[in-house]
Amino acid sequence: MKKMLFIYNPMAGKEQIRNKLSDIVQIFCEAGFEVTIFATQGKEDATNIVLEKGGRYDYVVCSGGDGTMNEVATGLIQLEKRPVCGYIPAGTVNDFASSLKIPKIMKKAAKLITEGSVFKCDLGQFNDRYFTYVSGFGAFTEVSYQTPQEWKNALGKAAYFIEALKHITEIKSHHMVIEYDGGRVEDDFMLGLVSNSVSVAGYKAYSKMNIMMDDGLFEALFIKNIRNPLDLQGALGALMSKKFDSDRMLQISSSRIKITSDDDVQWTLDGEDGGFCREVTMTNHQYALPIICDKRVSRGVSQKYLERGKGAGR
Repeated sequence: MKKMLFIYNPMAGKEQIRNKLSDIVQIFCEAGFEVTIFATQGKEDATNIVLEKGGRYDYVVCSGGDGTMNEVATGLIQLEKRPVCGYIPAGTVNDFASSLKIPKIMKKAAKLITEGSVFKCDLGQFNDRYFTYVSGFGAFTEVSYQTPQEWKNALGKAAYFIEALKHITEIKSHHMVIEYDGGRVEDDFMLGLVSNSVSVAGYKAYSKMNIMMDDGLFEALFIKNIRNPLDLQGALGALMSKKFDSDRMLQISSSRIKITSDDDVQWTLDGEDGGFCREVTMTNHQYALPIICDKRVSRGVSQKYLERGKGAGR
């Protein structure tokens, strides 16, 4: 029998897994898995159990929000032999799952793990930490981990926007030097998103089509300093229309990004607190995370895309 370590966060989302756990385990058992179950109790529990026991299993499957997925991926990338990863989303937004076309209905996501394809997804490194889909700083990026869990459970995505409105007067810019593949920019920035996914906080932040999660490239968007209400209106309009103004925004694709700032910058990694940093280096580890997803998401898609020459200049 195939051995599976199933890690779940009982507090994620609306604690919906409490009523679905037996159904999920039954699906795995009927598919021929020998399942060991572990419930997280606190921060980094998922990472620690993967580091301690993950190498003994063929599959490591987790259920929770993007933060839980981050902890599991952080453990997996440090294993010499990485088991196949599976993800059953149970959080509020679940950007990573959405980008991989993993169903939001938990039983369907469990079924996908028994039938889907293994996709070797890129994984981002942030100094000595990791992120599956986004690292960010500045306006509103701190909202995801400052929003009370009970708000998330009761209000869903709306909770993030309510919390964001409380901080709208606290927008602060940072003087930064941003170095990336073939380029260098120095300016004042009030928001930055470095992503390996199609959407961030439920918002499809990038104007490019055919964003791939296995091409070894980050998609990054930086918004320059907002000096007056007119600038703010223009920036918000550009975000909504995705017609980015180069005078206000910087959009790049790169396998490595180094950011140096004049002051301490608060970062978020996959919606969790990333700490304060003056210098960060982000590296894209291509094909680092073998994860089961929808068969429509495959490495062959991006390879064909690049082979046709459409990937040039990304």
